[in-house]
Amino acid sequence: MVAGVLAVLIVAWLLLYHRTASTPTKSPSSSPQESSSVPPTSAPSTVPQPSPASPPGSGLNAQDQAASLTVVVNKGRILPSTYVPANLVVPDVALRLGSGSPDMHVRADTAVAMKQLFDRAAQSGLQLKLASGYRSYSTQKALYNGYVASSGQAYADASSARPGHSEHQTGLAADLEPASRNCEIQQCFGTTAEGKWLASNAYRYGFIIRYQEGKDKLTGYEYEPWHVRYIGTDLATKVYKSGKTLEQYFGMTTYADYPATNYQLR
Repeated sequence: MVAGVLAVLIVAWLLLYHRTASTPTKSPSSSPQESSSVPPTSAPSTVPQPSPASPPGSGLNAQDQAASLTVVVNKGRILPSTYVPANLVVPDVALRLGSGSPDMHVRADTAVAMKQLFDRAAQSGLQLKLASGYRSYSTQKALYNGYVASSGQAYADASSARPGHSEHQTGLAADLEPASRNCEIQQCFGTTAEGKWLASNAYRYGFIIRYQEGKDKLTGYEYEPWHVRYIGTDLATKVYKSGKTLEQYFGMTTYADYPATNYQLR
C-alpha cells in the first residue's frame, strides 16, 4: 500500500515538475564555445573509461544492447519494458529530491563521472543540481500519458518519450539544472552561465547534450540543453567535436517521429 502511494506521488511530482516550467523559448544559435562566458576546463584523468564493446559471441552491436554504455534509444528503438539497470546508485551531488526517490538514481559509472563534472563546475563558481535521473518504464508511461491527457499527443511526442523510448530508463541520462533552479527544464537554461559551461565542458567528463539545438528533425525531440547522456569521455569527445547527433555519429537511422515498427533492443 505504501509503495503504491509513493509511486503515485512520484508520478504526480514528475508531471508537476515538467508542467510548471514555462513553454520553452529558443536560445541564441551561437555555438557553445563562442557563447560561453566561462572558459572550458581541463578534463580530469580519473574519469572511468568503461568499454563500449559487445560481449564476445553476443551477435549484437553495442548500440543494440540495453545495458551497453553506447546503447542508442530513440523513437525508432525501444527498450524492453522489464529492463532495469543492475547498478543504480545515488550520485554524490546536489539533488532535486530526497535520495530515496528513484529519480535521484543513475548508473554507477554515470554517478562517478557526474560527481567529477559537478565538482569541476563548482570550481568555476557554478552550482549544478540533479533534477531527474533514472526513470522506470512504468513511471515514463504515466508521465507520457499525463502529457497526452493534458496537452494532446502531438505535444507529448515532442516533449516527452513514449514508454520504452526514454534514455532515462537506461540510467545513463540525466536532467541537470542550476542550484538556483533558474530556467529549470527550459530552453533558456542554455543561455545561463551553468548551461553554457555544461555545453562547452560536459564532454570532458563523458557526457553529451543529447538533444541539440536545431537537430529536432534528427533526434525527434525539441532542444533540451539540460538533458545529458553519459557515453564515456573518449566517445563523448569524438561526438562533441564532430557536431553530430549520436545517431549521425554511428551512421544510424534517425527518427523525427515514431515509425510503424520499432527496433527492439535486447
